[in-house]
Amino acid sequence: MQEVQQVYALLKQAKKIIITTHQKPDGDAMGAALGLYHFLHKLGHEVKVISPTNWASFLNWMPGCDLVLDYETKKEESEKFICAANILFCLDFNIMHRTKRMEQILTEIRCIKVLIDHHQQPQEEAFDYGVSDVSKSSTCEMVYDFIAESPFKNLLDKDIATCLFAGIVTDTGSFRFSSATANVHRVVAELKEFGIDHTAIFENIYDNFSESRLRFIGNALLNRLEVLYEYNTALMAISKRDLVKYEIKTGDTEGLVNYLLTIEGIKLGALLIDRVEERKWSFRSKGNFDVNVFARNHFEGGGHKNAAGGRSSESLEQNVKNFKEVLKQYEQQLQ
Repeated sequence: MQEVQQVYALLKQAKKIIITTHQKPDGDAMGAALGLYHFLHKLGHEVKVISPTNWASFLNWMPGCDLVLDYETKKEESEKFICAANILFCLDFNIMHRTKRMEQILTEIRCIKVLIDHHQQPQEEAFDYGVSDVSKSSTCEMVYDFIAESPFKNLLDKDIATCLFAGIVTDTGSFRFSSATANVHRVVAELKEFGIDHTAIFENIYDNFSESRLRFIGNALLNRLEVLYEYNTALMAISKRDLVKYEIKTGDTEGLVNYLLTIEGIKLGALLIDRVEERKWSFRSKGNFDVNVFARNHFEGGGHKNAAGGRSSESLEQNVKNFKEVLKQYEQQLQ
């Protein structure tokens, strides 16, 4: 994988470009994709953003989101664009299988593939050019760097800034996480110069949910929360029945795992959700407990030191049992 800066020369002439992210794109993935979309479009390229799956409705306000294709519902149209592409930008994921059903076609197509991501252990052999920097707060910060370090920084505008700001906000936990470095705040200051409405962005992201979601969270905290004080760990397991009862949609469980770390003394929070195809884990931690390693070793996942995910094909009940058994290995680390 060659340095991403070498891509600038390829952008001097019009190309057909595809931008994609991981499945169920979050604020950072969608913000990065749309921010890069507006930049490349202004450069004169034919650009299409294709998501492997649907996304949370609270992201629909983002400039250009109405132009994004959902691969699962528009497969034929999506593959037409993919097969014609000269360049593929892969954002906010480090390994092809995170694109779900798009993995095969993205692996097989013969075009230039570019990675911009901040997760550990990238699949470097899958990409021609790229940058993988785990010290970065978000992929949106990295897309900003990609634009700002290019010969085309003058193309930055309000729409690009709005998309990138939204992703930085979500992936830094509203600037709470340690990844919100001094440089992040300098980037945000520059984005603010374009006249973005940060109050409206926060409201669109955090104050834009259904009543049933709030009732779902209440039920989860009251009836699904288990605190394992001997391991300074909080666990929450959500059944399919709960998801159906409260009409939970994509994005409605976003941020739920963070509630677990608000309990005094808790160092590890684990959320398990019984999805249709598999059971999905979300892990959050405080301090030096590395949930990236934890997820990779035990739950077919990975991510960052203090925020990671995982999966399993076993039942909800078996996953809970496995988790509690695995915890015994980490008792000293969690004290």
